[in-house]
Amino acid sequence: MIKVKQIFDAVEPADGHRIWVEPIGLASDLKEWCKVDLVLTHLGPPIQLWEWFNEHLDGYEYFRGCYHEALSKGPYRAALQQLVCAARKEDFTIIHQGDDPQHNTATGAA
Repeated sequence: MIKVKQIFDAVEPADGHRIWVEPIGLASDLKEWCKVDLVLTHLGPPIQLWEWFNEHLDGYEYFRGCYHEALSKGPYRAALQQLVCAARKEDFTIIHQGDDPQHNTATGAA
């Protein structure tokens, strides 16, 4: 199963592997404190799109569409498909930094 959480949400055993998908890095102290297992910035949206969305939070549908297009045409498509297949047997939690639990980078990727 794939879940979505904000970086400061409580860490739970059912989270499984916790994966950071923002296009910016994560400080090692914060990574350790928030129990982030993998930092996969290359799976985040293009930085220009991410910056645009941070300034236009009402543009989530546009952001999500552009992000999906970038993921579908990007070099990591096969890796994403493998992650989805692995989620049938393992738990993964995609971690984001946004304040809105419904409209953020992680839900945009889903």
